Amino acid sequence: MKKIRAFCLFLAAALTVLLLSPGVAAQDIPTADQSVLSGCHSVDAAMQLNEQGKLTETAKAAIVYERNSDTMIYAHNPDQRIYPTSMVKLMTALVAIEKGDPQAKVKVTKRAISDLPLGAAVVKPKLEPGEELTLEDLLYCLVAASANDAAMVIAEYIAGSQDAFLTMMNQKAQELGCKDTVFTNPHGLHDPNMYTTARDLCRITDAALDNELFKALFCADSHVIPATNKCEERTVYTGNHMISKAEIKKYYDPRVTGGKTGTVDGGGRCLIATSEQGGMELLTVVMDAKPTYEPNGLALATFGSFEETTVLMNHVFANYTCRQIFYEGQIVSQYPVSGGANSAVTIPARGASTVLPVGVEKDQLNWVYTNYATTLTAPVEKGQRISVLQVWYGSKCVAQTDLVAVNAVKAQTEYIQTERSDGENAGKVWLIVAIVLVAVVVLVGGSIVALRWTRRFRLNARRRSRRADRRRSR
Repeated sequence: MKKIRAFCLFLAAALTVLLLSPGVAAQDIPTADQSVLSGCHSVDAAMQLNEQGKLTETAKAAIVYERNSDTMIYAHNPDQRIYPTSMVKLMTALVAIEKGDPQAKVKVTKRAISDLPLGAAVVKPKLEPGEELTLEDLLYCLVAASANDAAMVIAEYIAGSQDAFLTMMNQKAQELGCKDTVFTNPHGLHDPNMYTTARDLCRITDAALDNELFKALFCADSHVIPATNKCEERTVYTGNHMISKAEIKKYYDPRVTGGKTGTVDGGGRCLIATSEQGGMELLTVVMDAKPTYEPNGLALATFGSFEETTVLMNHVFANYTCRQIFYEGQIVSQYPVSGGANSAVTIPARGASTVLPVGVEKDQLNWVYTNYATTLTAPVEKGQRISVLQVWYGSKCVAQTDLVAVNAVKAQTEYIQTERSDGENAGKVWLIVAIVLVAVVVLVGGSIVALRWTRRFRLNARRRSRRADRRRSR
């Protein structure tokens, strides 16, 4: 009897738990992007793909970033605050393009030119007060020729004053996610209060290159400025000798597509350059590389920036390749759906590539599925986010994507009406389970009661029989 009572108590407890337990459905629970936190994806990546150690000799900071796959391949002191030099002009150009009309006529004012610091070098085209030229021509002077006077004229034209333009520059830096950048002038001449990082410069340049005019400025080896009201036709040339043979031919490299140079007080050389080969588009940042000089101590023997940029490009192009990891429409996995008429088939939310060392095989990559919920409950909508797929190479997550349902999954019609919500569907299923369990409890309880009454009836019958026997024996 005690065993039967214990069994009834167990059934009652189980029924209570089932009635109070909610159904489990897929949820949009945020999942950290491990390809950034534990990988090398995005400019913000915490890790670099390269494991060869430091590749440059003298640069204070350096980065190699692959734009097509959003991969940080190499980084040396990426977050160390450094002086930005003429790289400042890249932000000056970006703000001017976004705020102004490239075809608008701009008048060079005496005030704009006179605001340049004393001793500041004025390179070709040497703008004249009262001269009128288009904003686009001024931008070519700014980026290709690195003209400081063009920077001052542009700042005054766009914002009315240098201070107002600086506000725009610093606001734009914040919008782009620059965490360690402060601009104090639009040209890059030395100011101890101005600083940036290689990572922030990479971030600024990468965003700016999405603008077609900026890309044209960045990639121009020369530009012809038409005759103006003050001067005859002039031609300006880039200081990036890796894309031009006009001055120094030994640095020309057909892989290099664009770039901007800069010089640190004390002689250190800087270069931000783009290059292409084998389906990869590299953005290389080299800051404060040390030049060497001829025996006379006057002429440069090496620039430092061009040489170290070449070392980085050669290493990456020889040892890494861009690989497609996720394809649009690629069938990845299949998930069972509780109460559904069929399973949910998933595909990547988007296609994605990554950079991997040359020779890495597919079986060296580890695919990790992270589910948002333990069980999917019908209905499931087409395009619904189901889970997350991560691809790991060793200790680095090299790619991550959401997996979405390629097909809709309706609830089974014999149990659940398709127009009801997921909560109503789950509630009806649990109600059916509860009814079955109640029936089991009632059946067991009824059996116990019937058993007890049967035993009592038999006991009473025996007693009556014994009394009858005693009477007859008298």
